[in-house]
Amino acid sequence: MENDNRQTNNDELSKKKRNVSFDNNSIDSTLDENYDETPKLSTDIKTNSALDAVRVVINIAQTFDEFVPLISAFLTLGEEIKILYDKAKHNKELCSFILKRCNGAMAAVRDLDMRKTENKEFFSKKENLNLFKEFIQCMKKIRNFVASVSQLNKLKKYFYAKKIEEELNDLVIEFDGYMNSLNFSFGVQSREDFAIVKSELKGIKEILLSYGVSDDKKSQQNFLDRMNSITKKNKIFQKQEQNTSEVQVNEPLLDDEFYKINICPSKRIEKRISHKNYEEHCFKEFSNNTSASSSADQSNQSNNKETQIEIRRQVNILKLLKDSKHIVRFYGVAQEDKKYYLVTEWMEYGNLHEYYTKFKDNINLKTKITFALDICRGIAYLHECKILHHDIQSANVLVDKNHKVKIANFGLSRKFSDITRNISNNLENIRYMAPEKLAVENDESNNNDTQKKKVRYDSRCEIYSVGALLWEIAELKKPHSDLDKSVMLVGIRKRISEKYCLPFSDDVPIEWKTIVTKAMLHDPIWRLNISEICRDFYNLSETYPDPLQKNTEVSTSNTNTLSVVEAINVHKSKNGNKQLAWQSFKYHSSTDLEAKYWLGYYYYHESIPELQQIDKKERIRTAAEIFKETADRGNPSAQLRYGMCLWEGKGVVINSLEALKYLKLAASQGNSAAMYLIGKAYWKGGNGIEKDKKQGSEYLKKAASNDHPKAKEMCTEIGIK
Repeated sequence: MENDNRQTNNDELSKKKRNVSFDNNSIDSTLDENYDETPKLSTDIKTNSALDAVRVVINIAQTFDEFVPLISAFLTLGEEIKILYDKAKHNKELCSFILKRCNGAMAAVRDLDMRKTENKEFFSKKENLNLFKEFIQCMKKIRNFVASVSQLNKLKKYFYAKKIEEELNDLVIEFDGYMNSLNFSFGVQSREDFAIVKSELKGIKEILLSYGVSDDKKSQQNFLDRMNSITKKNKIFQKQEQNTSEVQVNEPLLDDEFYKINICPSKRIEKRISHKNYEEHCFKEFSNNTSASSSADQSNQSNNKETQIEIRRQVNILKLLKDSKHIVRFYGVAQEDKKYYLVTEWMEYGNLHEYYTKFKDNINLKTKITFALDICRGIAYLHECKILHHDIQSANVLVDKNHKVKIANFGLSRKFSDITRNISNNLENIRYMAPEKLAVENDESNNNDTQKKKVRYDSRCEIYSVGALLWEIAELKKPHSDLDKSVMLVGIRKRISEKYCLPFSDDVPIEWKTIVTKAMLHDPIWRLNISEICRDFYNLSETYPDPLQKNTEVSTSNTNTLSVVEAINVHKSKNGNKQLAWQSFKYHSSTDLEAKYWLGYYYYHESIPELQQIDKKERIRTAAEIFKETADRGNPSAQLRYGMCLWEGKGVVINSLEALKYLKLAASQGNSAAMYLIGKAYWKGGNGIEKDKKQGSEYLKKAASNDHPKAKEMCTEIGIK
């Protein structure tokens, strides 16, 4: 039976002897692969006499001498694999899986070497010598494999996942075959462990699909090419200057295609809408030239021109980041009078700190996990493109009209960030600053003359800031906010120097606490990388599903109740059971915003027997209350309905200005009916609304472009193209 097993192993080995197919930059080995195969003396000698005993010793020595360079080569390869693992930038889990096997083999070989006199039978067999030589070639393949995948970033690993899995499987089979054939005893991982590694490979797909990459190979390759293009352009940007004429050709100033609307969160930021596609944009001023009436003014003008060229160079690259839906989109640079503006997408709800301060009661665990994962995905994409943010904090994470978070306020240079963000090392930066950078900043602020080693800002510094931001999302308050403001700077520095850990509330999941703890470790070399954080939060999102999501995706256990989605479909169906839909909306209304809106809709419109018994005025008043509640929580349909109630005085007192406010909220979320009503109100004026045909025509055109039939009719009637 043992011989049969050995033959089977050898057959497997002969099938699996093939070279690694990756392009390798592995360590060059100085080992000689062409060992002499000197014939060995037979050890089948009778040991009855002293002469026979001497011959045995000589034969063992001769055969062992042939193994000496092989053992040395084998152990050297094993050490090289360990070094590669220690220096691995990516895929530690994958490399660790195969390193454990190599460690077992090295232990067996060392034991063989130390106990050579007890293993004379092993050294005397010609087949073992040949097997050992082949085993060395297998170890070289493993070394090359580890060298490749340890430098293979997460995105590329996703594209090559199937290839990696096949290669790893072949190496494991080949390795195990040699271990068994040489009768080396070693404890290896079970096949379940291998299944975990395979699962980890496949799990990357789900995480990275959020970048908008489809499953077809062409889209994947195009995505990878674009990411590589960003990285390449960034490297060129960092190394060389570009003349003004090249910038003007590659990144011309945006033309006059925007009109202002009266929303200005600050003196330097305003909201504008494109005449062409009605998309909302953010205009952020970054320079303010004055007339060149003096040499100083001329100098300022020259500096401002240099600044806008610098911004345009970077925007030309940053526009390519549009593949990630977790990063604020860059559109270009615009000029008006003597002012220059950075043009990005408009983020309706401001920054993350403002958002959670205003909507704290509506943010549950699932929302927090979604925010955390989306932020980490955005940062991961930046890191893949070799871009560091340099100022991760809640003020630089913005929230759009769909309540989605995106990374903002960064560039390819510190100069870009400072110009567009106008920040300095202040209290807000220090809340998130890594210990190694905080120590240097502290020394500089104290004018310490002692020579200090400069600490370069890198991805590990950024991971610490990410950890602090993740703590903030979990607790919905800024790091170290328990300290009195008068002593906060000193207090934070003291805490960090003492390796203080931010405390968590009891209801924060243990997995979240672990991620933050590992991201904020005092020693940077032990911190997680951003891909690991993405993976862990993805797993956390699977562990803690949205309690409301269950109601909207699947039917409940109550056989007489539909899910929210099913109830909406039944309601819209020509012969749908409205009574069943109504009962379902009632059932879910306490936990689901959409269901609550439909509850108001039924109070307002439908003749359900249960509602016919209620006085009409009372029913409409209840509907208006529900519309207001759900409108204030962000439902665009409810914003439209409540705006109409205010306009017509249905269930509430007429208030045209308040009505316009809610209709604009609905219009900002793409509701064409609201756009039409606003356009009509501005065009005709009255009821407290000042006539404004320019604004009215813009809203009507936008509604018509969204195929609203009445808007199209009105545009035709009044001659708007």
